[in-house]
Amino acid sequence: MHTPDGPVADCIYYINLDRVPERRAFMEAEFARVGLAGAHRLSAIDASQPGALDGARYVPGSGSRWGLLPSEVGCFESHRRVWEIGVERGLPAVVAFEDDVELSGAAADVIQTLVRNADKFDYVKLDYWPRVRRFGPSREIGGVEVREILEMVASAAAYVVSQRGCRKLLEWSEEYSDHLDDFLTIPRPDWAMYQCFPAVCAQAIVSQPDAQTVIKTSEREQDVRINSGLDKGPTWFRVARELKAAGRKLYWRAGGQSRLLRRGGYVGLVPCADDLEV
Repeated sequence: MHTPDGPVADCIYYINLDRVPERRAFMEAEFARVGLAGAHRLSAIDASQPGALDGARYVPGSGSRWGLLPSEVGCFESHRRVWEIGVERGLPAVVAFEDDVELSGAAADVIQTLVRNADKFDYVKLDYWPRVRRFGPSREIGGVEVREILEMVASAAAYVVSQRGCRKLLEWSEEYSDHLDDFLTIPRPDWAMYQCFPAVCAQAIVSQPDAQTVIKTSEREQDVRINSGLDKGPTWFRVARELKAAGRKLYWRAGGQSRLLRRGGYVGLVPCADDLEV
């Protein structure tokens, strides 16, 4: 295991609400344990605070969903700030973490390799989520195995975005109405997005399913101020969304999945590093 040098350490950020110091302590301990000490904390936008979402770029109906909860807008805007930092500071890439992520001992080497090869991708998802998805054939980025993401994948708990990727995300999110994880993994013609194989981290809700800790519960309180009032939009919008989803399913069932597997693609759960229990 190697501690990242200055340039790589400068690229690593984790997002944490000021009112949840326990999660800050958890993440700093995780980073220190795997050799990533020096990660930068970014104070998350707290949707429960008056005026916190003033200036947000959320526009209902401009994306894959009509409405977002205030907590979801705050999450999106917090991540958007990480992308802005990447551009403002001219970083080769930014590595973004949420504050409830358990890391594999392999994470430091993988992150260093990806940051140093940031010209070869836009986005690489580092974390695991327990849902079967479809991925392209295996390839390597500087010796790190990855597979192309072919459909929207849940969880944006840990990922690397290149400088080029940050600029694209900022442009595409001038207006948005998407869950952050959906937005990051929408298949686009000019979006080189990959999943790290195996995943080198996972949210504690996945890796520690039976633990009753603040890491799982503190930010998931159903505060009506930030977690209610969801508007699913007019009927025409909901019908159009369902038709798009049906079209994607039909494509895979009508031979798309068989063709994918024949060319070396993968359908299933993302494997995890050996020292992650999921």
